[in-house]
Amino acid sequence: MKKGAKIAIIAIVIGLAIIFLGGYLFFNDVMQKAKIVEEFQQIEALTSQEDFDKEKLDEITNCTVVTGKYASVEKAGKKYANDIFNTAYGLKLFLQDEKMAQILTAENYQKDGPEFVESKNYISKTKEELQNGKTKMLSYLEEDKINSYIEQETTDESCKELYRQLLSEDINMSEAEKKDLETSIDKVITMLDIETEVIDFLIANKGKWQIEGEQVAFDSNQLVQEYNAFLSRLRIL
Repeated sequence: MKKGAKIAIIAIVIGLAIIFLGGYLFFNDVMQKAKIVEEFQQIEALTSQEDFDKEKLDEITNCTVVTGKYASVEKAGKKYANDIFNTAYGLKLFLQDEKMAQILTAENYQKDGPEFVESKNYISKTKEELQNGKTKMLSYLEEDKINSYIEQETTDESCKELYRQLLSEDINMSEAEKKDLETSIDKVITMLDIETEVIDFLIANKGKWQIEGEQVAFDSNQLVQEYNAFLSRLRIL
């Protein structure tokens, strides 16, 4: 074979190899992105349920299925999801705690009165947890906070852009939606404040009330009116 023909064949092989490599890299790039999208769709589908499976969420967010540069996107996104949804889950547990609704019951008055040490400790702890949870949740919805997760993982702009696309709903959440979240938790905290006032009222007037069946009975109409005023404030929340 002539030298020129050999050179031509080598050039063709090199060219095909470059085309194949480029095609493979492009295909691999697309596939890696698709895997990330699929992972985040799983997280979205799981957490959209009112009683989502926390163990399943942890299983998804604690593993990495993507390789190469986009692994940083998956890692950052899943860490963010893990942080915000675990905070939300913690808030949910406190809001669903039946004990919160049983503080102002005859059964609790009988059990914990007239000093109500356990009730006051419970209210104080619950308020603190709700305040901290609210603060953390609102911070996770700030754009700078969301972007900080990917900033810690990579400087690659294409990775950052993909990350922002995946978390666009969180980044673009309206101020009204954030305010709704804040207000809903604040209402519960206000309820706990009023419950504290009721407990303090009962402590201050111990000896002037007693439990009759499932009701609390006071020694005077004035105390009845004051007690009912607290309950009226709770009803309008």
